[in-house]
Amino acid sequence: MIIILPFPPSVNSLFGGGSKQKRFPSKKYKAWKAACPQLEAAGISTPVHIHYTFAWPCRRKRDGQSYFKAVTDYLVSQGVIADDNYEIVDSESWDHVGVDKTNPRVEIRITNK
Repeated sequence: MIIILPFPPSVNSLFGGGSKQKRFPSKKYKAWKAACPQLEAAGISTPVHIHYTFAWPCRRKRDGQSYFKAVTDYLVSQGVIADDNYEIVDSESWDHVGVDKTNPRVEIRITNK
């Protein structure tokens, strides 16, 4: 299964709130989710490998792993995978295709283990 989503926000910018405040989704995170397409619920509940291929929006150096959370949480919210715990998402990997300023994105490949 291959899914293409807009380039996600990093884990550092998903939530607002601080100490003694309730955590809440950031404006950036809400806007990204609104820009994502509705996905067909597959309800995958068996172990899978998820591979992320990023097309960066600019040349800034990035920690690729910090972009996994928004994507896996979205896959769960859309019913593509039943949960993002280690029993279902057995392994993850990533690579990139360089910079694409006109179409920054993440391509997600989900394969059975």
